[in-house]
Amino acid sequence: MDFLKDFPDIQKFFENYILLGKIYDQNLEKKIQDIYQKNHQYNFFRTHLISIDAIVKELLQNAFKANVKRWIIERYNLDPTKELDYKKLLRIFKHLLYFVKIEEFENKSMEFDYWFCLIFSFHPKVCMIHVLNEGSLLQREEERIRKKFMESRNIVSVYDYYSNYSDAEEGAGMGIAMIVTLLKQMGLEHRNFLIFNHQNQHGKDMIVSRVYIPMDSKYLLPRKKFEILQKSSKESVESIRQKIQSKHLYIPFL
Repeated sequence: MDFLKDFPDIQKFFENYILLGKIYDQNLEKKIQDIYQKNHQYNFFRTHLISIDAIVKELLQNAFKANVKRWIIERYNLDPTKELDYKKLLRIFKHLLYFVKIEEFENKSMEFDYWFCLIFSFHPKVCMIHVLNEGSLLQREEERIRKKFMESRNIVSVYDYYSNYSDAEEGAGMGIAMIVTLLKQMGLEHRNFLIFNHQNQHGKDMIVSRVYIPMDSKYLLPRKKFEILQKSSKESVESIRQKIQSKHLYIPFL
């Protein structure tokens, strides 16, 4: 898997399971359940399996929606950076989600050949869950995601989020709220969930969702290591980020 080649410690020290899919169906669900069963020895993972499974399903639903958008953009030859095209994209997107059965996207007549990749990476200290899509987030999508993360930081329930922050632009933004709420119920922080653009070694753009599930209470997130490094080196945050982006600095996961 090309994505894992960009993270050598994940490739070397973690046990990785890679699944591909177009939609979340019974076949994919069975493969995911088999992975859970094989890693039942991890106490924290086993204890919170219902919440973790709900997070995985939400991530895959979001990945499917992102692929539906890509299909619409290509099929209708839209430029989502243009306001009129973006509004048309959202109009078609909402229609498909509300009126087309999800199974129809496996029908050849739909010409829907867009895949997502689910990766479970297990280590005694941490489990990482990645969901990947080809493509990259639009600037307005990145801004919206940042806003939703900020709004989700202080919520106590999904209902609380829906009552105070939901909007109608591309849905209610409930996916992020749902995942953050589930993490909090597990005693974890919102920081354990990330969505970002990534370009692999071959120059392919990907949208990545990542969730950290620590197995060891002493585990430090890479973001925490970043903060420690920044304080000790006295370099600016931007300077360290540039070193990471240019591959001159690598913050390990372990």
